[in-house]
Amino acid sequence: RIAAHALHNANISDSLHKRSAEMANQHIFSHSAPLQAKSVTNQKSSGRCWLFAFTNLIRLEVIKQLDIKDADFELSQSYLHFADKLEKANFWLETAIEIADRPWDDRELNFLSQNFFSDGGQLDMVVNLVVKYGCVPQSIYKESFTSSSTSKINWLATVKLREFAQELRELKSITEERLASSLSSGRLTKEQHDAAVLATVRAHKEKQMKDVYRILAIAYGEPPKPHEEFEFSWYDSKGRYQSLKTTPYDFQVKYTGDFTARGSCSLVNDPRNEMDKLITINRLGNVWGGQPVMYINTNTDLMMDKVVQSIKAGHPVFFGCDVGQFSHSPSGIMDTDLFDYEGAFGIKVRIPKNLLVSQHHVLTPSPLQLGLTKKERLEMGESQMTHAMVIDKVHIDPKTGKPVRFAVQNSWGPDVGEKGYMTMSAAWFKEFVYQVSRCACCKTKCVI
Repeated sequence: RIAAHALHNANISDSLHKRSAEMANQHIFSHSAPLQAKSVTNQKSSGRCWLFAFTNLIRLEVIKQLDIKDADFELSQSYLHFADKLEKANFWLETAIEIADRPWDDRELNFLSQNFFSDGGQLDMVVNLVVKYGCVPQSIYKESFTSSSTSKINWLATVKLREFAQELRELKSITEERLASSLSSGRLTKEQHDAAVLATVRAHKEKQMKDVYRILAIAYGEPPKPHEEFEFSWYDSKGRYQSLKTTPYDFQVKYTGDFTARGSCSLVNDPRNEMDKLITINRLGNVWGGQPVMYINTNTDLMMDKVVQSIKAGHPVFFGCDVGQFSHSPSGIMDTDLFDYEGAFGIKVRIPKNLLVSQHHVLTPSPLQLGLTKKERLEMGESQMTHAMVIDKVHIDPKTGKPVRFAVQNSWGPDVGEKGYMTMSAAWFKEFVYQVSRCACCKTKCVI
């Protein structure tokens, strides 16, 4: 009855939020990366978390190398976002050309046509962008309303790009028919025929891409070209004025560390697939012909060990997770023991066999309130990787030497958690973290 009264008048998450979880997830940590930004970033109403997480990593090297006084310095997430949109448009059109012979209700084509222009992405995708386009300070290419609120431009561009894909399919069919007699008569070999068709279709695609660029430039503002010079000014740690002229490409090469596409490495935990194997996802990407999205599938214990090693070595870690599970934004806590659902609703949670604890040969449920295994949640669509953030602190239990909790730098602004920082328990890490990575954004050897 008390639970019913409480939940009738208040939010479920706030009402069932356990005090013990708050006490266990304090913002106190035994180890932290030495260089910290003073404030967190804010992706606002967009799905650019992966770009924010990545730039939050490499901006630290820029601050260090240029001795920037303003520790709130940010790299332009919008610059990479613009490049990502442009590349995703091209990736979609190239895909449409490659599988143009399939009907629209083909299972793969239908799936690919649904969400090809979304804001989301993977670490290897931002690696491709930075290697090709470089990066710039936010003062050089600032946020716009559209970059911070992307739903309308995503809808508009998606509609136009579907139209463009249909044009390319029709053009390919018409061109094949036009050249059919040359192929049958032997004037063209099969290879020459296919090359001529592809050249005709791609020439039309390049015209379409000019329209895509124009749409994006109107909505976001035109960004500097990768090899176009800009001037950046700042104050150093002693308050002295500094300035340099460079290009986005050279800025990345000189001031974000020894970054290369080959230097990135991601570990993932996907129990649906074989452990200790390199896995990839077909047709997932943004830069056509760029580095494919690849992961090494492994267990969460190894992932956690590598994160701890990296933090102890002074390097923050990029990670991907299912942030909406057992988390509370106002307090900034992510913990599997955060909510007392069973106490409020009187329900018994089915505990999988691998979560049972043996006590004197009697199997009893562990305190973990999760009725499905990580594998089962993935298989049923109950869980997936939804958000990317940065881990830059860890608290180690002095008795066991094991990590207890992690500090997470989010990109939801300062009003979430502790001035924008969240805490993540080790138990939550095992259940809802899917990817960890240290990119080659510094001149020291990567430990992940």
